[in-house]
Order: sequence, then structure tokens, then C-alpha cells
Amino acid sequence: MGIFNKLLGREEEYIERYVPEDLEERGAFIPFRQPFVVNEITALQLIPVTRCISVLETAAMQIPVEVLRGIEKVDTPSWLLTPDVENNVTQGEFIGQTIVSMAIYGNAYWKIYKGVRGIASMELIPAHWVNIEQDTRGNLEYSINGVKQATGTIKHLKLWSIPGDIYGQGPLQRHKQIIQSANDLQNYADNWFKMAAVPTGTLTTSEFLSADIALANKKAFIESQKERSVAVLSSGLAYQSIALNPEEAQFLANQTFTTRQIANMFGVPSMYLGLAVEGSGLTYTNGNEDRQKLYEDGLQQYIVRIQQALTDLLPRGQKAEFNMTGFLRPNVLNRYQSYAIGIDKRFLTVNEVRESEGMPPINEADLPPITQPVVPNNNPAQEPQNNVEQPVN
Repeated sequence: MGIFNKLLGREEEYIERYVPEDLEERGAFIPFRQPFVVNEITALQLIPVTRCISVLETAAMQIPVEVLRGIEKVDTPSWLLTPDVENNVTQGEFIGQTIVSMAIYGNAYWKIYKGVRGIASMELIPAHWVNIEQDTRGNLEYSINGVKQATGTIKHLKLWSIPGDIYGQGPLQRHKQIIQSANDLQNYADNWFKMAAVPTGTLTTSEFLSADIALANKKAFIESQKERSVAVLSSGLAYQSIALNPEEAQFLANQTFTTRQIANMFGVPSMYLGLAVEGSGLTYTNGNEDRQKLYEDGLQQYIVRIQQALTDLLPRGQKAEFNMTGFLRPNVLNRYQSYAIGIDKRFLTVNEVRESEGMPPINEADLPPITQPVVPNNNPAQEPQNNVEQPVN
């Protein structure tokens, strides 16, 4: 009814959250949804959210950015090796922080500082410091803490964008309901034993008890348990505790489902959050398969946008590209088998293989010749038999 109160000029009434203090009254109290505002700060209080962002950031920091002209690698400019010189932020840190900003806010802003020879350095501006206004001609004006910035000094990266929107969106902006549900479930599980309408046990008897006698026995039993003393039961009473196993008490199945939803939001494979691979009981798979899936489902959407933004800042004819070779490198056996095929088919040289493995080049003329293995003859010619007449040539 909030919108109608605003339209009609009514004042909002806020009811303080009620939590019963009396143990007897608390037994019949059902906890309700706590007030919770879904925003970037509150979302980061959830472990699956922070874990997903950490996985994406750490993975991106391991992938170097190179500059190419066509297919030829050229020298990387100094502003790309150390983008934020003043704060000594390296390339990996800068890329990681950019991904964090895009994952949390759906936007990242680079402040471009130019010198005599072009770009001198860049700085990542916190997204909540930036305000965007659009003039009548459709041009965007950027302000940092209320100070308007010169045209061309801000590079704006959007994770997901809707045509016509000047701001981008990220997982937290598009899937607020999932964050709300995850918070409600966590709070309910945490407060289950404190405020849930579930008794700790039952007192039963086969005899008829009046309401007064039943209440007196209940109070006497509760008083004895406050001091953890011996309980004396009369009137044929028997006590039976109500115990829940850990999975039921903490709603583990529900929390697992919610964690998978958050992982899908960010495109992070569930095994990175300690969950079993769906369809199996394993919490791990082949390392290369893990990274391949992380790249395809999560990292790629960030990398493509960052590559394009960096390419826009480079001279014409050059492009920025993430070198995925190390990140997606297969295991040793698979690599060496691939190298052997490449050398045998003559589209790879020994020194190219050694360079890929981080080893110094050698003189290939000094290598011993490759000897072909001797293939045993499994069908030898039959020896002539002595008792059989042989043809004469």
C-alpha cells in the first residue's frame, strides 16, 4: 500500500519487530519475513554471492591481456601493463576490479588520463560515485561525485544492457527476488530454534488432566529445565523430546537449491561453491573441464566487453586480446600428445613447443634423429616343410 499512501499524502506507519521474551509465549510464535532491502551491500552478505564474485575475479587476474596487429603480437603499451600508475595497480588487479564492479553493479567506469603521447594511465571509478545524464541530443554526460567530466575521459562498460537504458545491469539487479529468497531462508534457518513455533518436546499421559493441572505440570517442568536439574514427572506423565536432524534443522536441501540458483546467476559452476556436480555425487571434475565451463558460462561475458573497451583505446589496427592459453591449458599428457601430433605433421616445431612450455629454445640440428619404431610382423611367412615338394624356379 506504500504507493497509494504516497499518492494520497498519508504518512507511513512502521511497526517495530516483535520478538516474545517469555519462553512460554515464544513457543506459539511464528517468525515472519524480516524487513530486507535488496541492494549491492546486503547481497554481499550472502556467502554464495561473495564466493561467485571472488571466483570470477581470481580467474580473470590469471589471464594476461596482449596487443595484436592482425595475428602478430606487438609490444603492450605501458598504460595497459600498469593501468593505474599512481596507485600501482597492475593489469591483473585492474581487470579483476573491473569484473567485480560489473558483477556487483552491472557497470564499470574507467577514468582516462592522457599525456603528450596519448593515454598515460587509467583509474577505475567506484560505480556508486558516477551519475549519468542524457541531453536532448542523446549525448551522455558523466559526473563523478557531482563533478562533470570532459567528453571522452570516461569509458563506460556495461555487463548487460537494455536498448535505451543508459545504465547497465548485472546479476544482482536482474535477480533481486532470488537474493531476497536466499536471505529469508538463511534468517529463518538461523532463528529456527529461537523463534519457530516448534516445541522442544511433549509431555503425555494416558490420564485425564484438567487445564490447570496440565499448565502447572508444564511450568514445573520448564522451571526444572532452566537449572538443568532432574525432572520429576507426576500423574503418569512421560516426556519425549522433539529432535530434528541437521539437514532438516538448517533446511540444507533448500539452501543448496538457492545456492545453485545464485551460481547460475553469475555463471559459476556449482563445484566452485562446494556443491556436488548435478547428476553425480562428485564435488570435482577434471580441472581443465572446470575452467572451460567457468570461461564459457561466466568469464566470457566479461572478457568480451573488456576486450572491446581496451581495443577502442588502442591505435587503429591494433586489438586487445586475452591470452587464454595458460588458463585453458590441458593436463600434461594431453598437451604432450598434441605436441607430438603437431611435430609429426610438421605444423609445429620443437622450439615452438618449448616456448609454449616456458623452456628456452635449442638448436634443432643437435636433436637426435627420430627413429621409426620397428613393427613386429605378426604374420610371418610359413617355413617350407621338408616333406613337401617345392617348386623349382
